[in-house]
Amino acid sequence: MRAPDMAVRHLERLALASERRGYRGVKLYPDRSSALPIPTLLFFARGPQEDVWILATAKAVPGGGWAYFDVSRDPWFRFAGCRDAVAAADRVAALMQHEMYPETFPDVRKEAAR
Repeated sequence: MRAPDMAVRHLERLALASERRGYRGVKLYPDRSSALPIPTLLFFARGPQEDVWILATAKAVPGGGWAYFDVSRDPWFRFAGCRDAVAAADRVAALMQHEMYPETFPDVRKEAAR
């Protein structure tokens, strides 16, 4: 299976799991009217003070595995492995909640840096 096809497969699983948590991912895949060169999911929500979003993709990582990355702010911010789409969807929810309510929810990016 080609790398872009594998990325789409992982993103489809993340989209489904995230939708069950109330976050719908808009599929931006290169062959489906997207100018982006890699398959991505755009998660968007209206926050109380401003709109928030993250742009997620799946990439191969050393060791033969795959991981999800939030490429909206840092192309190397790995927020979850692709083996567990449910846990990855929980991370998407945590990222979005912090963006919407930074005083209430912890910053997952800072926690990951520790």
